[in-house]
Amino acid sequence: MAAPVREAPIIEPAEFLTEDHRLDPFPLYRKIRDWEPIYKDDLQNRFFVSRYEDIWDAYKRSRDGGDFTRAVYDPKGKFEFGSESPLGPTILEMGEGEDHRWNRGVVAGEFVGRRLSKWLPVIDEIASELIEEFALEAAESLAGDFSGRGEVELVSQFSSRYPIRVIAGLLGLPREDYDYFEGVYSVLFSGMSYGRAYFREASGARDELHDYLDPIIARRRQNPGKDLISKFCLAEMSGRKMTTQQIKAFITLLLVGGGDTTHKAIDSMWWNLLNNYEQYEAVRDQPELMDRVFTEMLRFDGPNHYQPRRTTRETELGDRVIPMGATIALCLGSGNRDERVFKDPDSFNIFREDLYFGKELRTGYWKDGVASHLGFGQERHHCMGYAMARQEAVMASKMLLEVLKSPRLKDVPNEGIVFPPPGKGGVRGPLHLEITFDV
Repeated sequence: MAAPVREAPIIEPAEFLTEDHRLDPFPLYRKIRDWEPIYKDDLQNRFFVSRYEDIWDAYKRSRDGGDFTRAVYDPKGKFEFGSESPLGPTILEMGEGEDHRWNRGVVAGEFVGRRLSKWLPVIDEIASELIEEFALEAAESLAGDFSGRGEVELVSQFSSRYPIRVIAGLLGLPREDYDYFEGVYSVLFSGMSYGRAYFREASGARDELHDYLDPIIARRRQNPGKDLISKFCLAEMSGRKMTTQQIKAFITLLLVGGGDTTHKAIDSMWWNLLNNYEQYEAVRDQPELMDRVFTEMLRFDGPNHYQPRRTTRETELGDRVIPMGATIALCLGSGNRDERVFKDPDSFNIFREDLYFGKELRTGYWKDGVASHLGFGQERHHCMGYAMARQEAVMASKMLLEVLKSPRLKDVPNEGIVFPPPGKGGVRGPLHLEITFDV
């Protein structure tokens, strides 16, 4: 008797935990999209959702009373809300109901439209200072060297410091404390997914940060200024103001959510440009194209590959029936490379015609006949800081264009855009990025 013919490749859940997957997850993503688009990962006890349309279906069904929720604990339940998060009680753990809408709505307006434009001088000033600092170092290092080529390690000298300093500047914190702010956010990030030892370390850093913020918040309540903490103290919606604990929780979330993702976005933009040099040259000649670089980066290999959900009831998604209370992993990184939606999805191309390059769509994913990226999520949990992240990344990258003349990737080993090693915390992006340039 002949051996049975295997119709489809076997997908092993342990593949998610390999070094190959940390470096390049896209072959596994594609295999799952093709053969088992709603994949039951028994090792990590989750349903892995890989196709663009299925991800969007889950988002649409995450509205109030829907089949999916972001909530982890009930704020009115037996557990202390936020006690299992190193960030404390933030809106990340809330579902889609009234509490989430109020906590988001009371501050969200500061990060879009005209209110956001008021913060642009702070962003510009901090980017200018850091760029001037590394440019001066590069010029000084050329003393006696007639090559005329400077060098910057973009991650450590600029991008990892820049968004944290922007947040500190917006909050109106003392400049002498910027280094403290830079140090605390990686500890907080590590505590979110690597076990109780990291959780305890991150919780200690959070408590220390909250103690640091207490007197600052108290002073701003008495004498508000034009900084973001003062705005939080004065903000009111439906006759309610934020408590001190809510302000501290939001600052903690802002530090983590607005730090790592933005700096990895900048690094990935430059990694992709310098590995597609004809596109760099196009952007050099037309800096307004940097907006397209940001958008295509989010589609091609953005910082955030996953968003979690839970089922509120037994429900169908794609070709599977998913039980009540199941953990769902919406893989944005896979959906953004879905060849059913995007042509030649494994190529970085700022001129592609099948991607929506306009303003991010919070509650819609098709416009003008083309699909939007999934990099900021969608619906009720669409990233609150999306406009701020775009402004920071694009403004800084345009300024870097002016300083990094004839930039090239230095000939040193570099894994490129990767998930960080376990215990290092953070989202996907280059771990280091050495660039040489004309001085």
